[in-house]
Amino acid sequence: MNKIIYTIVFTLFLSGCAIYKAEVQQGNALSNATVSQLERGMSKEEVASILGNPLLQDNFRSDRWDYIFYKGNGDKLKNKQNLTLFFRNNQLIQVKK
Repeated sequence: MNKIIYTIVFTLFLSGCAIYKAEVQQGNALSNATVSQLERGMSKEEVASILGNPLLQDNFRSDRWDYIFYKGNGDKLKNKQNLTLFFRNNQLIQVKK
């Protein structure tokens, strides 16, 4: 009987050590080289052709685009990037990192 209990406890102990947490990426990963291509006065279409569509577009403020990128493994956040673009009259006026 003790041998069965020890086997069960040992098996449960080993199964707890082998937890795999997959790496998760969400959003738009942007390099500095890509962001440096942005220029004031660019249209939304030109910006989208360089960076892609933003992860967040505010329905109440269509003049603001947010590019957000998260990369993590389980509870640990390895990389986080935020880029906010502001437009006026369909032209880029400000880039905020």
